[in-house]
Amino acid sequence: MFIDSHCHLDAYEEYSGESLDSLFARLQAATDAARSAQEETARGEAQNSAAFPIPDLKSQKSWSSSKSDAPDPNIRMPEAFIHVACDPKDLTRGVELIEKYSFVYGAFGIHPEYVSDTTPEDEKRVTELLKHPKCVACGEIGLDYHYGADKKHEQCKLFEHQLGIGIDSGKPLVFHLREADDDALAILRSAPLHGRNIHVHCFTGTPEFVEELLALDANVFIGFTGIVTFKSAQNVRDAAALVPYTQILLETDSPYMAPVPHRGKTCHSGFIPYTAQMLADIKQIPVEELYRQCRENTRNCYKI
Repeated sequence: MFIDSHCHLDAYEEYSGESLDSLFARLQAATDAARSAQEETARGEAQNSAAFPIPDLKSQKSWSSSKSDAPDPNIRMPEAFIHVACDPKDLTRGVELIEKYSFVYGAFGIHPEYVSDTTPEDEKRVTELLKHPKCVACGEIGLDYHYGADKKHEQCKLFEHQLGIGIDSGKPLVFHLREADDDALAILRSAPLHGRNIHVHCFTGTPEFVEELLALDANVFIGFTGIVTFKSAQNVRDAAALVPYTQILLETDSPYMAPVPHRGKTCHSGFIPYTAQMLADIKQIPVEELYRQCRENTRNCYKI
């Protein structure tokens, strides 16, 4: 079992044209089929090991008859989702989703890309939404100089203000930090973060940056997406090798950055096993151990 600790479910519907009801049903069907195939395999192995195995005629139509018919074990239904609403115009939709689905939780904040459009009313709305019983975090907030380098000053001011709102709420904090290492560290080091749970989501930086983040006076968790599977992302794999596995979170940032071999497709939360396997290989542990620990990490970070 695993939890997608960061996704944008409303954007998935928009990008894919598929409803969430359809997606969830499809992922659950894939999970059930994979489980049935595993159970059939286990029964077959038990029969083969018996002194006088008895043929199971029902199992003759098993998945082994055609590999192309087998369910993809790398597509599964998460146990839960943390939906992130970080565009001011999507805050209301975020509330609708967490109230409709029992297994969907919410995070609310303002992404740095909306720095030019954010109003005091938007920030007031975020402040109120952080009190919602199914809101588990403030975010994603932060800095992005890849696309917004011309608005560094404005981004820093918005980040500082959102950070204050998040700290006052007492909720965990979700950070988007892209190509803004020095300013991000300066802001975070001056903030009262002691004892705070922090999720640095979709890490794409250097090993040196991840070490600086892990050294903050806070409970820091680092989230990895399908990017860790990209051939060009050796820096992300090197950084993952430095993160204690007790501080790793599994996420998709769906609908963006689907893992290899689905790179370029609309990403959904069912693709997490591809990311998990890569991280397990990096940490040199069984993937089931990685799932168990990351599930515990998510609960420790978000208290769900």
